[in-house]
Amino acid sequence: MRHLLSNRNLSAKRMSYEYGCRFSCEEGFRDEKQLLGFTDSRINSIKAWQRMFSLVAIALLILSKIGSAFLKHEKKQKWLRMVRSRRKRRPELSLVRAVVELLKKEKELWTLLNIETKLNLNARL
Repeated sequence: MRHLLSNRNLSAKRMSYEYGCRFSCEEGFRDEKQLLGFTDSRINSIKAWQRMFSLVAIALLILSKIGSAFLKHEKKQKWLRMVRSRRKRRPELSLVRAVVELLKKEKELWTLLNIETKLNLNARL
């Protein structure tokens, strides 16, 4: 028997649903750290860490932009078959990992990135 505790007033069904969504978020965080270099970085300087974090954030922004266009594209199902597990009917990947894996196989996905997109990179740390 498992128990879920929360300070939110939710029904058991709603709480179970939200808890289930957590795993796709965790997979996404794992993939982002592994694919974008955060896991392997050994940084001692705060300035270097800021630069690394900025580069990872920009890479994630670009992958997310491609992923958003990918989800609306007419070839989505064809492209998903390229990274889908043979055992299951759904991709066992986060959107970020699916986009990275597909970019290696299908160069056409790069066209989903609008080169005229303006990135607002002003931030305060």
